[in-house]
Amino acid sequence: MAEKLRVIQLTDLHLLAEPGALFKGVDTRKRFLQALEKVQELKADLLLLTGDLAQDEAAATYAWLATELNKSALPWFWLPGNHDDPELMAPWAAPVFEFQQQGWQFLGLNTRQPGSASGRLGTQELERLQVALEQQQPLLIAMHHHPLAVRSAWMDALALEQNEDFWQRVEKATCPPVIICGHVHQEQSWEHRGAQVFSTPATAVQFAPQKDEFQLDLQTPAGLRWLDLQANGDWNTEVVHFP
Repeated sequence: MAEKLRVIQLTDLHLLAEPGALFKGVDTRKRFLQALEKVQELKADLLLLTGDLAQDEAAATYAWLATELNKSALPWFWLPGNHDDPELMAPWAAPVFEFQQQGWQFLGLNTRQPGSASGRLGTQELERLQVALEQQQPLLIAMHHHPLAVRSAWMDALALEQNEDFWQRVEKATCPPVIICGHVHQEQSWEHRGAQVFSTPATAVQFAPQKDEFQLDLQTPAGLRWLDLQANGDWNTEVVHFP
């Protein structure tokens, strides 16, 4: 079997600057540290964090997060969510990413829309997407907002707006991408216009699926997603819950 690259996605951390502070009744710093323990158990090669990293958009929160990520000794990349401040993230790491490894392209798109909880891809991000899609090699796209409906009315009102611009480009790709997102705080998967799309549970709290109004899912524990990528374009993925 060809050597694989194990990528782990962490999303929707909703961290706070004050130690012990709670988000929706949960110590999200503690949850995140549990996630990092699971990452080590799963023998990750690199980490992708797909937004809503800091609930409070505080510089101290990003400083704490970057410090803990650096302690892991793993390569890591992050994206902003609707709760994040890209300017405060930038001193620690760029708020978007694109790189190649193990025969794969990795493209992190910024879907944050200032002043709105819903997402949008601006002209620059769509151009970055187009360039990546034109390459003749496997592509993993990461973003915060979901590009397809999750059948929760309140959450779908906060999805990626004008997503047809996105999908018209994706469907023309000669090598259909794998797409991962956060934002919805639950696990779902789709096959759409040739692409495989996955949402991933939060490390913080989960949202109840298929609800017209906001509701927490108090039964499903925190989670992360691993993806094993082969240089020939083969891949596999699974969600792991913890603790």
